Amino acid sequence: MRKMSIALLVMGFVLACSPPSTAKSAREGNVISREEIAASHQYNAYDVVSTLRPAFLHSHGPTTFDPNDTGLPKVYLNHMLYGDLQSLRALDVAGIREIRYYNGTEASNHFGLGNVAGAIEVITDAQ
Repeated sequence: MRKMSIALLVMGFVLACSPPSTAKSAREGNVISREEIAASHQYNAYDVVSTLRPAFLHSHGPTTFDPNDTGLPKVYLNHMLYGDLQSLRALDVAGIREIRYYNGTEASNHFGLGNVAGAIEVITDAQ
């Protein structure tokens, strides 16, 4: 019994002192990979996002005084403005390399002003 306790103590010490893993997470929270898209068995980008990362689709409430501001992220296709969230329904998953979510700050830095509610970018093989 004493040997078992010592062995467990040594094993715990070794694990506690080992360096952190440098392996990249299999799943990034703000990116949906080609592999995840294929495994989802969905037919359009909206269904992929709503199944795998539904938080991408949530409203952040109105972010400006503009009465047309929905508080919803805008959709970009290969770095170009594509439309609102419903436009994702028109994008067939075939050929999509990744779908990436940008928060308001990232979206404004990446795509310019008018993206304070965030953005969803669809990157295809055809870019």
